[in-house]
Amino acid sequence: IDHIALESIVTAATPGCQVLIAKNGTVVFDQSYGYGTYDQSQPITNSTLYDLASVTKVAGTLQAVMYLKDQGRLNLDAKVASYLPEMARTNKRDMTVRDVLLHQAGLKPGIPTWERTVTDGNLKPAYYSSQRSDDFPNEVAPGEYSIKAADDSVWAWTMRSGLLPKVRGKYPVEYSDLSFIIMKRLSEKILGEPLAVFLPNEFYKPLGLATMTYNPLTRFPKSCIAPTEKDTYYRREQLQGTVHDQTAALVGGVGGHAGLFATANDLAVLMQMNLQNGRYGGNTYFQSPVVSEFSRPQVAGNKRGLGWDRGDPSKPEGPTSRLAPASTFGHTGFTGTCVWLDPDNQILYVFLSNRVYPDAGNIKLRTYNIRTRIQEVIYKAMAQHRPGQMSGAVGGQ
Repeated sequence: IDHIALESIVTAATPGCQVLIAKNGTVVFDQSYGYGTYDQSQPITNSTLYDLASVTKVAGTLQAVMYLKDQGRLNLDAKVASYLPEMARTNKRDMTVRDVLLHQAGLKPGIPTWERTVTDGNLKPAYYSSQRSDDFPNEVAPGEYSIKAADDSVWAWTMRSGLLPKVRGKYPVEYSDLSFIIMKRLSEKILGEPLAVFLPNEFYKPLGLATMTYNPLTRFPKSCIAPTEKDTYYRREQLQGTVHDQTAALVGGVGGHAGLFATANDLAVLMQMNLQNGRYGGNTYFQSPVVSEFSRPQVAGNKRGLGWDRGDPSKPEGPTSRLAPASTFGHTGFTGTCVWLDPDNQILYVFLSNRVYPDAGNIKLRTYNIRTRIQEVIYKAMAQHRPGQMSGAVGGQ
């Protein structure tokens, strides 16, 4: 693992990373490598926070969705419009909660959001101010604030967005950020409070997750946070502690699809609770085996679970190692992050990096299969230590 992690730094796939592995609820590997930048001015430690990007979908929004299902307050086969009546007047009126979570509701991968708020590279005064106020409360970047109605604007654009064409009478499976913009809105409507309030109170604080947070600059100095992209097209600054995802930034840092920051250790605690079906440290966070229900495949022709991504052992270019069992579930993030939970072998794997520093066009992390090769080492080590006893290590092949 040291060799692969150092390879990622030497080849400039990422300036640094955190790797954590747990087996049967015990951390067996927890290491930080490299620096926050290529000038080696900010050493990465186990206390460095990373922008989780789309891992937010499962570490944030999906925790609330599973909570509501566990409480009997959410029907997966109900139409989303039954919870959000404004959808009844749109082309999304017939979408079910299940189809949205499975990324098979016909939603486009993404839509223009922040692009609508700039003209010729300049922020429109109608949407932004250099002074925080009641009308402009959302910090998009240090010294730049978006209008209070930004979230409602993104919601209106989401509602008005077109749908994908059907293939043989049904929508194709198409991963979409809009799915989790919708699930955040739905969750907050049922809960009656923002996810940024609910999640810390219900999960993060009781689990002792000191670093898992939206908008980390309200709690941590920049020096504790790995930088992401040098944004030359929207916020015109080096991002560090401000969410990389532009849509999440526009709405004040708390997106259903992106926005969370954390250390590998804190993300691992939350995911270990999920791997243990809602139980951790003597406390019960889900009464029913809701994580098992959500993490298994739901329909033929769609490898995904409800909100959770899953590996595809039949495809060598998939997001997990080919040695990971078919039951493995988790998620990846655009900034160079992933978390994978293996219930067959009770293995948890977390990899956090800032591969988008200083340019999001850097795809070497994927080209060199850094994340999946480290995961492969885990299973090869298990095979060496327990010959013939690895449960489903090559399941699905």
